[in-house]
Amino acid sequence: MSRPLFTSRRRTAVVLTVTAAVVAFGSWALWPVQDSACVVYSGSYVPANASQAEIDAAVRESYDKAVAAGACGPKRPRFSSW
Repeated sequence: MSRPLFTSRRRTAVVLTVTAAVVAFGSWALWPVQDSACVVYSGSYVPANASQAEIDAAVRESYDKAVAAGACGPKRPRFSSW
């Protein structure tokens, strides 16, 4: 007796795995990123004992100032530089 290559359970697992891989790659490719030439340094404006939220806010503020000054471009989808 020969077993079929793809049973319904195996076929479902393959379809779900491929779908998850496509969704993960698509979200990674569409995630907005800043230009790699734009480096924002904000460590001197944040105290050493600052929380992660304060550090993130300082980095975001520094990046927004750099974009407003024309030193950096706005965020763009990752795939646009491929």
